[in-house]
Amino acid sequence: MGGNREGHEYPDPEDAPRYAWAGPKALATSLNANDNYLNDVDMITPDEFGSYDDSQNERTIFDQDRRGDPNGEIIDPDFQYRDDSDKTDDEELISEADSDFEAPTPAINLDDPSKIPQGGRGSRGRGRGRGRGRGRGRGRGGLGLDSVTPRRRGRPRGQGRGGKGIKRGVRKPVDPSPEFKSLHSQATLAFIEEDYDAAEEIAKQAIRCNPEIFTAYSLLSEIHMARGDKSRAMHALFNGAHTRPRDTVLWSKVAKLIMEIAGDDRTSAYPDAIYCYNRVIGSEPGHIEARYERAALHREFGNERRAAYDYVRLFRLLPHDTTVLRNLAEVYIEIGEGARAIEYYETSIAHFQSLQPSNVTAFTWSDLNIYAELFMYSTEPEAIAKGISKIKSVCRWLLNREEDQFWDHCTHDDREFDAMDDPRRRLVPEFTTNKHDVTLYGDGLPLELRARLGLLRLELGEDHFEEAVRHFEWLAPETTGPGGRLHDYPDLFGEIAEALRLCGLPHEALRFYEPLQQIEEYADLAFFRNMGSCYHALELYNEAEDCFRIIMENDEDNIEILLKLATMFENSDMPKRAEPYVEKIIALKRARVSQKRATRPRALAAASIKIQMPSTSAAQPAMLDPMAGRKPDTRPRTLKRVREAKLEEEIQLLYREFLILKQQIEDGESEARAEWMGLAKTLIDEFKKKKTFYPAGGERHRKYNGYKLKSKVQNDGEEMDTMTGRLQELLDDVQEETNHVAVEYCNIAFDLWLDIFLEYAVVLAIGGDKSQAYETIISATEAKVFHDSKDFMFLIHITWSICALAAEDDETLCGVARYFMKEFQFVTDSYRLFSTLNRLCNRQNVWYNNGPTQKYLLRQVKAVDFSLMSEERRKTFYEERASYSTKDAAGNPIRALEMDIALLMTYGHILYTGGSHSFALNYFYRAYALDPSNPMINLSLALGYLHVAIKRQSENRQYMIMQGFSFLFTYYDLRKHSIFSIERQECEFNVGRAYHMLGLIHLAIPYYERCLQLSEVVQRDGGQGAAEDYSLEAAFTLQGHWAASGEVELAQKVTARWLVL
Repeated sequence: MGGNREGHEYPDPEDAPRYAWAGPKALATSLNANDNYLNDVDMITPDEFGSYDDSQNERTIFDQDRRGDPNGEIIDPDFQYRDDSDKTDDEELISEADSDFEAPTPAINLDDPSKIPQGGRGSRGRGRGRGRGRGRGRGRGGLGLDSVTPRRRGRPRGQGRGGKGIKRGVRKPVDPSPEFKSLHSQATLAFIEEDYDAAEEIAKQAIRCNPEIFTAYSLLSEIHMARGDKSRAMHALFNGAHTRPRDTVLWSKVAKLIMEIAGDDRTSAYPDAIYCYNRVIGSEPGHIEARYERAALHREFGNERRAAYDYVRLFRLLPHDTTVLRNLAEVYIEIGEGARAIEYYETSIAHFQSLQPSNVTAFTWSDLNIYAELFMYSTEPEAIAKGISKIKSVCRWLLNREEDQFWDHCTHDDREFDAMDDPRRRLVPEFTTNKHDVTLYGDGLPLELRARLGLLRLELGEDHFEEAVRHFEWLAPETTGPGGRLHDYPDLFGEIAEALRLCGLPHEALRFYEPLQQIEEYADLAFFRNMGSCYHALELYNEAEDCFRIIMENDEDNIEILLKLATMFENSDMPKRAEPYVEKIIALKRARVSQKRATRPRALAAASIKIQMPSTSAAQPAMLDPMAGRKPDTRPRTLKRVREAKLEEEIQLLYREFLILKQQIEDGESEARAEWMGLAKTLIDEFKKKKTFYPAGGERHRKYNGYKLKSKVQNDGEEMDTMTGRLQELLDDVQEETNHVAVEYCNIAFDLWLDIFLEYAVVLAIGGDKSQAYETIISATEAKVFHDSKDFMFLIHITWSICALAAEDDETLCGVARYFMKEFQFVTDSYRLFSTLNRLCNRQNVWYNNGPTQKYLLRQVKAVDFSLMSEERRKTFYEERASYSTKDAAGNPIRALEMDIALLMTYGHILYTGGSHSFALNYFYRAYALDPSNPMINLSLALGYLHVAIKRQSENRQYMIMQGFSFLFTYYDLRKHSIFSIERQECEFNVGRAYHMLGLIHLAIPYYERCLQLSEVVQRDGGQGAAEDYSLEAAFTLQGHWAASGEVELAQKVTARWLVL
């Protein structure tokens, strides 16, 4: 239409095709009639201007055939949006300038933020595919933006394969027309005179005149900004930015404006801002600020891996930048991969140590403290020991003692950082007294780093406990007055106390717990529980009682605390005071066993906790360390009981916080979502570690009969057995009660455990992590406690279908639906559910009528037929027995009592959608024999006959058409008298569509017109259950017919009445 043009500039907008009835006059009328400039400006997107075709190298105008990518996005010849931050740094990091970075041109809508296009990855491999219609430029896959690449063999630069040479590169800016210059000047003058209404209208006319010139959009944005309407200003600027796809300053400005306008609703603005930053990075991969901003947004909204990708790229753009390192460390810690951050830190540390400390200002003690903290997330003793040596080496470098490398051989302790040379430092032969000032040893090490070294020593085991305590002594925990360090380092006190308690050192832990009571924000329920456990382990029962009673005031049904209190009173020769606690324990245990799961209060724990629980320590899997709260005991059985008791204690704490965060999310606190996800994953991982739930080998096929609470019963029983004979009868009741098969794990019912699995899977699926969601669900199905329960498996597969719908995974949907048809064979709702799930899937569903699905439904039909025949006829007509998949309580197969119409229609529609219309009619007729007045059956028969009639090899086309219309008008009569207006409109449209399909458009028009007439009634009667309105489909069909017939006025009338939104 436009032919080949020199360069890559836009053609004249007047060359773009338009409908005859939507000319400039009509558009001008729209501009005057509608004040909403979102729909005022008839924007011509670059794909309407044209693009090169790879095969013919001819100019192609994208008009009615809005070609684009498979996801339905309109393609701009210059860009195809791709967010590269979903790659990990394990992948090859390819510069965007060399990776065919493109971005799509969005549909233009300046007022509605929801209409701003949101990016998506391309569909080819790692997103490196070319947009449709873009020239090859630099050979295979090149953008052709520069002229620096070497020439390909045998072809001049810029020449596409098989065609004449065409200049490639960035499009030249279009010269503004005289009309545009005049309008722009008028709009500017009106703006200066503060006549904003006139300025806005003239600016719109300028945009319509030359929509590819940015200055008009900029002026329109300034007009709205002067009015104080930042939202419309941003939309205008966003729209205009697409005329300058490589203007990084402009796109950055738009991104910041989007987030500024968002206010509290930052979640909805997040994709739009990311889209803008992707534009910036696509044009300039080394844009530092854009990568920082994009990483910060990804991290804010829980996409830590994408944030990590950007920080890795920033690390390569800004080698050894400590700000990047800190952010990278924080992100990797959040995703549980702290060891990966250590690699980047070590690279930078090696660089800094090659320099003199006086010449290095970027790397400080704070950076070293972060580096040391990363080793706290390591589980390998070798890695921790190596980390301690590396930390001490960097400390020497920061203290200007880097030449004292002999200290690297002193790995069993940290005497290098003692306060004085005597007694330990002098014992090292290479050490020279007075070579360095004494303050460059012990006093030179910051307390935060010293505490970190002590904590790492604790991780290495009992042989290093003494060295760890030496470090902790520098905090002087006994000094709590004004000169003490408690108020300066309360976080270190809490962290050290918890670590000592978990290592089985309650006496040392109490030295840090006791002063910490003065800090109100640290004195929560977990604090008193841990401190009480230390007192209990040391047999200081009065102090432990005080701590436990504080907990009881907030959590009266805590069995663990009740049991400890009862045991303490008995050991203190006060059995009468112990008796009420034992009775309460028995009552609680009986109530938990007998209570129905359906009536169990789900938020009991969250409601009972009034004090906020700690989040940082409880959220880490490492805190499930079994060593805590008792004197060190090397007996295997005792250690096992300690581990099990500690594990249950930590899991209960995590679950309580899990419920609190869940309630916060339900209350609209989106920032709690990331921590909730981490807790859910931790709880699931702990559940999966229980070998009883995931047996190996032949045990998998045995029916689950529960597990005995042996460890818990023995632990509780041994503590209770020390009580006097007056309580023995009550203790026997407790033993008898707890010998029943367990219905809970760690005092959390199995149905609540299942809720954790399923809720976590749904959130993952909605977030786009389909594989992880499926993995979570599969792990639930493999657990014996869930697998052998029909109720649990039903819930699991319902959730599985929800995840598949969220992921638009039609294959999984069909697989899940088959489970319901198998487990609930001959149940009508199972077949309806199969059809519903496939109908709800937005993708083109190829699994609905594929071979395996079709064969499975046919076997279901045969099973029903086999069930309904007499025994004699079964032997006569069937050579094989039908398989039954459901059985009653006695183990006998359940047979069908009657033919299922839903099953026949489902199988018929599978054949119908596969093109086997004549075979589908057989099953439609069987359903028709059972229910001849069913409108859906009559419509299906009608369409089946009509599709057979229009096939090329139809033998008696006239007969098929007449037969089809006989059923169609039966359907029409049934629907025509319906009390629901939507059903009356439906039959009008379907009959009209049937005539239209046969080319009898003159017969279809009256039905389409009646369909339009019923639209107002349908909208008014929406409360009757109307699900949709067919007026748009009918109007679109009439518009196309009138336009093709030359009836422009009628087409314009239909368009204006029904199709203009």
